[in-house]
Amino acid sequence: MNTLKKAKILIVDDSRLNLKIIEEIIKNNEYEPILASKGEDVFKCAKEEKPELILLDVIMPKMDGYKVCEILKENEETKDIPIIFLTGQSKIEDVAKGFEVGAVDYINKPFHEVELIARVRTHLQLKKLHDKLRKNNKKLQRVNEELLKANEIIQYNKLQTEFFANISHEFRTPLNLIFSTIQIFELCMQDSLEMKEHKYMKIMKQNCYRLLRLVNNLIDITKIDSGYFEIQLQNHNIVQIVENITLSISEYIERNDLHLIFDTDVEEKIIACDVDKIERIILNLLSNAIKFTKTGGNIYVKIYDQKEHVIICVKDTGKGIPKDKIDTIFKRFMQIDKSLSRKKEGSGIGLSLVKALVEMHKGEIFVESEYGKGTEFIIKMPAKGILMKNKEIRKEDRYNKHTYIENINIEFSDIYSIG
Repeated sequence: MNTLKKAKILIVDDSRLNLKIIEEIIKNNEYEPILASKGEDVFKCAKEEKPELILLDVIMPKMDGYKVCEILKENEETKDIPIIFLTGQSKIEDVAKGFEVGAVDYINKPFHEVELIARVRTHLQLKKLHDKLRKNNKKLQRVNEELLKANEIIQYNKLQTEFFANISHEFRTPLNLIFSTIQIFELCMQDSLEMKEHKYMKIMKQNCYRLLRLVNNLIDITKIDSGYFEIQLQNHNIVQIVENITLSISEYIERNDLHLIFDTDVEEKIIACDVDKIERIILNLLSNAIKFTKTGGNIYVKIYDQKEHVIICVKDTGKGIPKDKIDTIFKRFMQIDKSLSRKKEGSGIGLSLVKALVEMHKGEIFVESEYGKGTEFIIKMPAKGILMKNKEIRKEDRYNKHTYIENINIEFSDIYSIG
């Protein structure tokens, strides 16, 4: 069905005969006519009926068509309605005046029905196109505004990322000097240091590790945001890696009077992974488990082979996470306990970084928790290895015990009771 035939046409003429004739023509062509015999009545009709087109007589008493047209074009609600003048005047100056006040066309009286409808139809189609163009322009304007806002956010984030990168590097240089000085002092004076002095040395070292952990996390988060963080994938036995990391923290588990249980349903599962990043993921989760598990509690590390995937679970019997905090646990700088009296420190970056590292391995991480009963982090990793030239998946074993100890000291530095 042609939607143009439903258009409303406002007909304005002080002659009742002319109104009747034009009304019949408009009806016969299936448009909807609206009649007005005085210029003063046009404004009310235009605002209430919202016609798609106005056929306006020029010569009328009190207020002529030119004045009516001027007022309509000055009003925000009616300025876009096309106006066709109906007139018996054919002087060029009269025609020019009509276009000056805003008319789109002229029809001379007497007119032929075919001419009238042809002009009406043409200007209705033009209005439809004009309305569509205006609507698209508004959409385009909104899109441009959103793009400008998005660009501002991108520029702000870029500046923020650069700031974090610069300040992190600025922290690392003096921190390394302080840490090196403490280590040298400890080596030179270890036989002459009293117990109280040893305690102070440990406090200084622990706080150096805490600062180093924060700086490392900030630098890595910055690299991830900038797209410069890379992982080095090699074929490794993921079961052995996780088991070695788990057993390496036994000293910290005993100091906190906790019980650690490691279990697996497979002894070997070769997958492509970055050992250093896996170590960081597991140490971070174990550190959280120790932080929030009370004395005498249990920590479980379990591995399940699902053929296409490997499932790694780190579960504790600690305080758990409130339901309203579950959805924000992996968000950057979020902390479950924000109170000034909290016993465990943290920046809120760790779990955000863990999630990013897991996803860089094409894996997923989930959390299940019941407040007051404990929390379980579940990592789902793809069980895919890197094919060698001979199309074999060969395992590479490279572990450094010293690196383990150093990384544990860094990741566990937020736990006050470690030393």
